[in-house]
Amino acid sequence: MSLNALNRTMLRITGINSGLDTQAIVTGLLEADQFKVDKQAKLATKLEWKGDAYREVNRMLRNFREQYMSVLNPSTNMFSKAAYKIFNVNMLTETSAVSISASSAAAIGKLRINNISQLAESAKTTSSSKLSETTTINSKLVDAFGEEAFDEEGKISFSINGSEFTFDKETSISSMLNTINASSEAGVTMSYSSLKRGFTLVSNSTGAESKIELVNLSGSAFAQNAEDSAFKIAEGVYAGQNAKLTIEGIEVERASNTFTIDGITYTLKNTSATVVDFSVERDINSTLDKITAFVDAYNTLIKDLQAKLDEPIHKSYEPLTESEREKLSETQANKWEEKAKSGLLRNDSGIRNLLTQMRGAFFASTGSSGKTASALGLTTGAYASNGQIVLDKEKLRTALSANPEEVINAFISEDKDGNAPGLITRLSNALNQYVSTATNSTLVNNSKALEEANTRLTKLEDWLAKNEEQYWRKFTAMEKALSSLNSQSAWLSSLMLGPNTRA
Repeated sequence: MSLNALNRTMLRITGINSGLDTQAIVTGLLEADQFKVDKQAKLATKLEWKGDAYREVNRMLRNFREQYMSVLNPSTNMFSKAAYKIFNVNMLTETSAVSISASSAAAIGKLRINNISQLAESAKTTSSSKLSETTTINSKLVDAFGEEAFDEEGKISFSINGSEFTFDKETSISSMLNTINASSEAGVTMSYSSLKRGFTLVSNSTGAESKIELVNLSGSAFAQNAEDSAFKIAEGVYAGQNAKLTIEGIEVERASNTFTIDGITYTLKNTSATVVDFSVERDINSTLDKITAFVDAYNTLIKDLQAKLDEPIHKSYEPLTESEREKLSETQANKWEEKAKSGLLRNDSGIRNLLTQMRGAFFASTGSSGKTASALGLTTGAYASNGQIVLDKEKLRTALSANPEEVINAFISEDKDGNAPGLITRLSNALNQYVSTATNSTLVNNSKALEEANTRLTKLEDWLAKNEEQYWRKFTAMEKALSSLNSQSAWLSSLMLGPNTRA
C-alpha cells in the first residue's frame, strides 16, 4: 500500500512557516515501516499466485481424467473395453437394402442375411377423400368441416389412443394440430396437406404394437364411414407392422428398422430377396489410434507437470507494489510479473510424488498375466524425456492380434481376484489421490496461509496509517507554533519601531 492511499483524518499543514518539505520528511520517516507493509503485501500476493498455480495443475489433471477415464466421453474412455475391441463390417455383397455396423460385443466371423421380407412401419391413416379447395392449414374448423360437423354446443370431441380432445368452431386447423401433436399420451403426428387437401395421422413409434385408435365422442370428427366424418377418416384401430427378415436361416422380427443382435446393428432400408453376405473383422488400426492419442495426451501432461517442477525462480523479481507498477509500462509490468510468478511450484513434493506414481504404472506388473506395459510396446524414453512414453505400434499390434483380451486386462483390470491393477487403473488411482489431497490439504493449507498473510497485512497497514497520522500531527503542531511565534514577532517588531512606522 502506498502512502498516497492512506486515509487522512486531520488537517495537514505543510511547511508554510518552517519552509520544510514536510511530505518528503514524513515519507522518509515512514520508509522503514512502508518496507514492512510492502514485504507483507508481496508475500500475500505470492500465496495467492501459488493457490492459482495449484488450481491450474488440478484443472490439467481433471481434464485429462475426464477425457480418457470417464464414461461421459465414451469415444475416448480408456476404461472401456470398447476402446480396445473395435470391429469393422466388411460387406461381401453390394446392397442398398441394409447398412450394418458392429460394437465391441460382436464376434468375428461371416454372416448372411437371406432376405428382408418386410420393413417396420408406423400405424398410419389418411383422409379418404379431399376437403374443399379453399381449406388451408389456417382455416377455421367450421369453414373446413361445415356447421353439420359440430354438436349442439358448437364443438367436436374425439379421442386418439385414449387421449381426449375438444375443439370449437373458431379453432384453426393449425392450432388443433399443435394441440394433438403436443400430446405424449396420443403419441401421434397429425398433419394437413393443402396439395392433397387431406389429413394424415402417423404413430410416433413403429412396429406391430404401435397403433392409432380413433373414437368419436361428439360431433362427427370421425365416423364409421370415412365419408361421413369431418376428417374423412373412419373410426377404428390402425396398426403398424414389424420388420421381418431372415439371418443365417433364422426368421427375425423386430418393431424397428434399426436393431442390434449379438453386438451387430442392422438398419433396414428396403425389402430385398437378394442374399447379403458380410463379415465382422477386428479393426486393430482404430484401437492403435485411440491408444496413440492417449499416449500423446499423457506425454503432454507429463511434460507440463515436469515444467512446473523445473521452472526457474527469479529471486530478484518480486510482486510489484502499486507505486512500483506505476513506474513501468504495461508491457514491462507484465514481463516483470511473468518472471515473478516463475518457479512457484518448483520441486513441489506433491507433484513430484504424483509423477513418480504415474511413471511407476508403466513398470509395474499388470493384469492376470503379470505383463508390464513395456511388454505391450509402451516404454519410457530417454532420461531427458522425464518419463514420457514411447509407443511401439508394431509390438502393440502383435499383442492385440495374438491375445486382445490379455491386452485389455493389462490396461483396465481391477485390483481383485488375483489380478494386478491395470495400467489405466493405476494412473486413475494416482490422479484421484493427488486431486483429493490437493483439494483437501494443499489448497486448504495455502488458503489458510493466505488468510493469515492478509490479516497481518491489514494490521500493518493500520499501523502504518497511525504512524503517518502521528507524524503529521506533530509537524502540523510545529507549523501552528511557528505561525504563532511569527505573529508575535511581527507584533513586537511593530511596537519597537514606534507609531510613525506603523502608520
